[in-house]
Amino acid sequence: MTRYWPLPRGRIVTSRFGSRGDDFHWGVDLSRPGGSGGVPVYAVQAGTVVFAGPASGFGGPDPAGWVVLDHHTENGGGTTVYGHVIREVAVGDRVEAGQRIARINPDSTSNGGVAPHVHFEWHRHSWAPPGSDRLAPFAAAG
Repeated sequence: MTRYWPLPRGRIVTSRFGSRGDDFHWGVDLSRPGGSGGVPVYAVQAGTVVFAGPASGFGGPDPAGWVVLDHHTENGGGTTVYGHVIREVAVGDRVEAGQRIARINPDSTSNGGVAPHVHFEWHRHSWAPPGSDRLAPFAAAG
């Protein structure tokens, strides 16, 4: 099974999985020094697109949205979420590990005014609201 990073080389972590003040951050935010608007986003492993398009819950309404991939057992299982992105795939599409699936939305008003980045989540099984089914992405990637 092959796995990739969601962003190309040169990426940095701008917010980790875990406690963040009085809140809990259920994913990892990845960016690039010097700006991330329009940077390509890649599937970390092969899967099927189960959600794509407008989303909410990533710090405000996100008209550009998210892409959610279901990874079948032979591809490593689980579900990955890519938020604050402009999708380049549609629901039902089969994607390969390392395939470009989106680009980072350059409009920071779509993510609560934070600099453009991709919010990346890893779920144990299928997409679920915040809770114990969400895994620390770097630990899940093994």
